[in-house]
Amino acid sequence: MKKQHSISLKAYRCPQTGRDIHYSFAHLRRGDQKIHPPSSSPPQNFSSSYDASNNNNDVTTIIGPSAACWIFFYPAGPNRRLLEAVISRYTSEFECNRDVYFICLNRPGKGGTSSSSSDTTANNVFSPEQEYIRTACNDVVTIIDYYQVPKVSLFYMCAGSTFAYSFAKLHPERTTGYILGLSSWILRHDGKRSIDNDDDDDGVDCTTPPNMNSRIHSWAMHGYFGPKSIISSLAGGLVGSAPGLLNSFPQQWVVNGFKKELSNGERFEFDEQYPEDGGVAFLEGMKWSYEDGDDGDGSVFVNIDANDVNDRRVPNKNDGNANDIAVCLSTQQDLGMEYKSSVPKQKRILLWHGENDRMVNVAGAEYLESMLSNATLSYVSEGTHQGTMFFFPRDLMLELNQISNLK
Repeated sequence: MKKQHSISLKAYRCPQTGRDIHYSFAHLRRGDQKIHPPSSSPPQNFSSSYDASNNNNDVTTIIGPSAACWIFFYPAGPNRRLLEAVISRYTSEFECNRDVYFICLNRPGKGGTSSSSSDTTANNVFSPEQEYIRTACNDVVTIIDYYQVPKVSLFYMCAGSTFAYSFAKLHPERTTGYILGLSSWILRHDGKRSIDNDDDDDGVDCTTPPNMNSRIHSWAMHGYFGPKSIISSLAGGLVGSAPGLLNSFPQQWVVNGFKKELSNGERFEFDEQYPEDGGVAFLEGMKWSYEDGDDGDGSVFVNIDANDVNDRRVPNKNDGNANDIAVCLSTQQDLGMEYKSSVPKQKRILLWHGENDRMVNVAGAEYLESMLSNATLSYVSEGTHQGTMFFFPRDLMLELNQISNLK
């Protein structure tokens, strides 16, 4: 029997450019709330205390300003289907007095989303990495415009941080001023100001701490393994082969290997959440997540007929993973996105980071807290990198409720 998921897989074809944007979508509703569907049908009362639109039959066409809407930015490697894990984790704590929507877009070149069609070599204005980020952020605007959402709150994990803060920089008028971040990947800064910001000398040293990343990450970012383009392509190909790798090893061996990297508390939580078959259900969920675009469980287009073939369609070059890695290997100056001077002041930025994160050291999150106004860092006791993201803290879920309830 096919598993019922708590997210819908959707796609939008841009009429002007022919680009396809594939995204996941979740709608959380309170049972005692009267909800006006997008159609002209009368209000409905839902008997359950919580409901999620958990299949591709969801027909929402307008979200509007009355509901809360979050944009989720996934880490390097996964894709829009990771939103399934977020919603599954959040539902038990969901407590809001209005509708709450979550949207997660596949970045250009990932899972059906068209690669960027801009020719960066022709105008020499933006680097390929900058153009990739700008396209990803503009895609978010396209989707929230379709749903008539005036402003969104931002939630990210790990390398999704660069895209969240870039969106806040590029489209400040479309954000609510609330950003939540888990296990933040921080771009390196060597202390020199970029050309855009060299006149913004406030005396603050923006150099990132040397212990911010693992030794391998640091070597790669400093170019010790070769040019960024080559490392990005190789690493992107390895990430893209994850589904095949997961299928080539015994399931229990893979699960045990994942659990070995968790703290004792996280392993206990894992066993509680996946009590049967030794946690194989978790592995099946990961396989489903990584197989986006390859397993036939496709998107439902929201603005065109499924059989409509557009000759102007911009193809997907499957270069999203490599582009994500290239962004991670860039510096703040490379991308023109220095946290202190580039990110507009937000109402609240709430960060969580595992104390035992050996992949992305907590020093990076401490640096980010010092660079951004109204940022607060919470330490996850004994938290590892993967564990903090998969079993994110309860106080984060309470913040999701609190911010979603603000009008």
